[in-house]
Amino acid sequence: MAPEGRAQKLMKHLLFLITILLATSVVFGQEKSVRIGEIEFFGSAGINLRKVRAALPFHEGDEFRFEASDEIKNAARRSVRQVTNNAPTDVALVCCDDQGSVMIFVGLSGRNIRYNPTPKGHERLSPDAVNLYQQSMKALGEATRKGMVTEDRSEGYALSAYPPLRDAQLAMRAYALRHEPLLRRVLASSSDAGQRNVAAELLGYARRSGSQINALARASLDSDSGVRNNATRALVVLTWSDPKIANQIPAQNFIEMLLSGTWTDLNKASALISDLTNGRNPKLLARLRQPQVLERLIEIARWRTGHARPARVILGRMAGIEETRLQELVADGKVEAIIAALEDKR
Repeated sequence: MAPEGRAQKLMKHLLFLITILLATSVVFGQEKSVRIGEIEFFGSAGINLRKVRAALPFHEGDEFRFEASDEIKNAARRSVRQVTNNAPTDVALVCCDDQGSVMIFVGLSGRNIRYNPTPKGHERLSPDAVNLYQQSMKALGEATRKGMVTEDRSEGYALSAYPPLRDAQLAMRAYALRHEPLLRRVLASSSDAGQRNVAAELLGYARRSGSQINALARASLDSDSGVRNNATRALVVLTWSDPKIANQIPAQNFIEMLLSGTWTDLNKASALISDLTNGRNPKLLARLRQPQVLERLIEIARWRTGHARPARVILGRMAGIEETRLQELVADGKVEAIIAALEDKR
């Protein structure tokens, strides 16, 4: 499918690719009660999930208030440790599923990924740049609440269907075109993770170039999970707009990231690898058959949320399912049929 056609597809891109953690309070006001939707796990090999789920003091369908989000996370940590004798690698509260409920993702194990050393430099962005980023995050929360979650990626950067967010994104585009060298310097060298977060987001709105792609690819291994999240998301949008960009991205970094114990790593790595497998490169598909990687992809594919979609697509391509048929299976939620086809292929 042509990039333009895919970019216009009515998919919930922001719910799938743009993570809004409750801790940011972007989506939910502090006085609002929120409902727990799906509770999903990863890194669960050798662990009795039934016991872990039963030990949690909260359940799917329960409600809680925003100010209790830290209590929810701490309760999950205590419960996991009680059952497994180990602390969870991550407890992520993520907005939102199709019913507007909060999803909770609990990491039970993960490989230690060799992230980049934390930079020591003093490069900083102007307050205007930080303000642009904050405005876009505020508008993103509004767009999510209103259900206006489609976006156009045909130009290599995201443009929302929600006018206030689109305006903020166009302002980031204008800033990035004027200040790309600074954005790359801050992203590579600033000791301030918040500054690198903003730089990664805005660099995704710069001109498409090898230096932009290389800087984002390097930042996808930043020591800060938020920077990795923003940088990898920008690469996802770029590959969506131009499939040839996939050849410039080091797939192995993201294959390893699938084994991380951090939810945002899994979310963005699976999304990018889904795009990188569009051409069904046999060498890439073979590398994804590493036992631990395959096990993690199957685990993600069985999640009951839209975040499972990339893993389902990847597994279907590994199984050799024809693309139109694969997209039908994914749309219909036929994950076990995809996994069965992969088992037959093996």
